[in-house]
Amino acid sequence: MCTAYELGKSGGRLPASVTPATIRKLSGIKETQLIRPTLSAPVILPDGSMRAMSWGFRRTFAPKVKGGKSVTRTIVNSREDKLAGQTWNVAFRENRCLIPVASYFEWSEAGGRKFPLRFQRPGQEWLWIAGIWEDHEQHGECFSMITTEPNRVVEPVHDRMPAVLADSQIEPYLEMELNEFGPSSVELEFSEAANFLKPGGTKPKPGDAIQTELF
Repeated sequence: MCTAYELGKSGGRLPASVTPATIRKLSGIKETQLIRPTLSAPVILPDGSMRAMSWGFRRTFAPKVKGGKSVTRTIVNSREDKLAGQTWNVAFRENRCLIPVASYFEWSEAGGRKFPLRFQRPGQEWLWIAGIWEDHEQHGECFSMITTEPNRVVEPVHDRMPAVLADSQIEPYLEMELNEFGPSSVELEFSEAANFLKPGGTKPKPGDAIQTELF
């Protein structure tokens, strides 16, 4: 499950539908920013505009035992095989978006230690990940990242991966024509990264990932 990704200056072609204003805003993200659940991050809408939204749908679940407290959870990933379910079906039918990502992280374990692996495109081009969004009464506009089956690069590390779209899939997805994903054909590479959960690891600086004036 992807629970952290990075923004930052990345190259490569931008989707044809992206507006000049959006291009300027993406290009204005100079420093690497670590995005974690509930933080604000940019998403691209079908009209090519960009808005800042909070990462993760909020859902409140009834207590498991009588007299217990209800629990609110943040759902940052939406499984492809669950998109017809109550949590995601309206957003998948009506509110699609594109999530620009410089790289994303998955956790691995070896020799008794856990560490993050950074997945990115060769040449540090943008990853374009299929997303959905909703307007939550309390938390405002929130987005979730669609996940699918892993490709050959990700499979040894994790049994799921974000739905990374190839250039030819972006427009059909945003126009509601692409409804199935499967393992991404986009070439990826990965390397071990600093543990951003430990002191000294890469963490968001004050204001990072919440620069809504950019969006």
